[in-house]
Amino acid sequence: MSKIAEIQDFLNKEVGTILRLKESEVNENTSLDDLGVNSMAFVELLIAIENKFGVQLIQAGITKADLSSLKTLALRIEQEL
Repeated sequence: MSKIAEIQDFLNKEVGTILRLKESEVNENTSLDDLGVNSMAFVELLIAIENKFGVQLIQAGITKADLSSLKTLALRIEQEL
């Protein structure tokens, strides 16, 4: 499994867990807003990303564009590794 695929899989599962969605309900091309990620869920996701990959996205200067989908978020995480 490639690194980007590993990150994507992690994000899909983590967002599903946080939002109590089935994995099949989490689409990698859907925006975090459209998935229902609110500010509390976003903080949970940031903590999970930091714990798993050691990446602090806020300090890295993530942008709204980085959050346009789980796929773009995965690409940004990969850049920071």
